[in-house]
Parts: sequence; C-alpha cells; structure tokens
Amino acid sequence: MKLEQGQIWKKGEDYLRIVEWARLSIEYKRMKDPLTKQGTLHKVTKKEFCRLLKGAVLLKPEDLPQAEAPVNEEEEEEFSPELENAISQSIAADLQFMRNASNEGEAEAVLEAYERVKAAVCIDDLPLLLEAMKSPENNFWSRELIALLVAEIGGLDCLEDLLEALAAGFADGHDNDGLQSDLTELAEREPEKCRRKLLELKARPNFKNQEAVEWLLTFIP
Repeated sequence: MKLEQGQIWKKGEDYLRIVEWARLSIEYKRMKDPLTKQGTLHKVTKKEFCRLLKGAVLLKPEDLPQAEAPVNEEEEEEFSPELENAISQSIAADLQFMRNASNEGEAEAVLEAYERVKAAVCIDDLPLLLEAMKSPENNFWSRELIALLVAEIGGLDCLEDLLEALAAGFADGHDNDGLQSDLTELAEREPEKCRRKLLELKARPNFKNQEAVEWLLTFIP
C-alpha cells in the first residue's frame, strides 16, 4: 500500500485528505465531513505526517463517510498495517534512489534521500537496511551512507556486516572516515560487548576481515 494524493484517512472525528505528496513534504486537508470537502490545509514533513497517521484508517471510496477509526487506545498508539507498508516502500525506494544517484554523481540528491531515510527508519527496518548495504549496486559512497544507518539502528549486533562494508569500501579505494568514526564510537560506548564480538570473529578460522578486527580492538579502553 502506497501513500498517494487523494487518499482519505479517518482519525477520530477528522478526515485527512492528501492534497499533494512531494519528495520532502506532505500537504493535506483536515476535514470534518469528507463529502463537503471543506477544511483547513496543512503542510508538514513526511515524518510528521506519518506520526499524524497513528491510529488512522485508510478509507476506500465505498467506505465514505461511514468508516470509523479504531477506538482502542492501544491500537491508536501503533501504525496501521497500511501505513507500515507504505513507510517501508518509501524507505526501500529512497535506498534504491541513493544507489542510483550516487552512481550518477548526483551528490545533493543522494544526501536528500539519505536524510529522508534517516528520519523514517526504526529497528523494524534493519533487515531492509542490511539488504541495501550488501547490494552489489552500491558504490563506495552509497554503501557507507547506508552503513551509517545500520550502525545507528543495529549497533554492535551488526558488527560483522559493518566490518564487511568497511572492507568493501577500502577495496574500492575509499577511506571510510564516517564509518570508521561510527565503529570507534560503538566500541568506546560498549567496550565489553564489542571486545567479546571482535574476539569471536577473530577466532573464526575463515573470517577474512582480521585486520579490521585488530584495528577496532585498539579503540577499546
């Protein structure tokens, strides 16, 4: 399910109609009666709009105006399945856009997409981020940017994958300054957990990133 212009969401006593779905913002109309189409226009960021839709119900044309939003308070604290799916699709699209734009040298567009993803992702999106980070479509820059998101969301639980991304960047001739900085911060923040994971990796006979392990061990107090 994708968020699109013209959709109407029912939240409590209000109806929210998407008027314009832009790359960085959403313009919507808040109405009391969707049949009259009278209401107030509002413009917010995508992140703000997604938060606004917690507990809302997407209405089909045949549902108007009798559909009701859930009244259970616990349900209102969660995203609806439609919205969860739409957010995931939007994140996946931006990750693909980052790879494409990075390969085409569109620096500003890459950074805009990165900021959109950073504002939207949560721990539930970690598998999506890991898959994107490992994609062969990456160049050194898009891989590192996605790795920064993985480090922020997954932390040391993704250490092996992050070291693999680091090695791939070095192989491409990239210095990985941002990723190196994030890895050292993780090591200093949770030194015992990091040491334990690094030693486990080091003990593997076929683990190929031994140099990265030795390097990161030097930052553990």
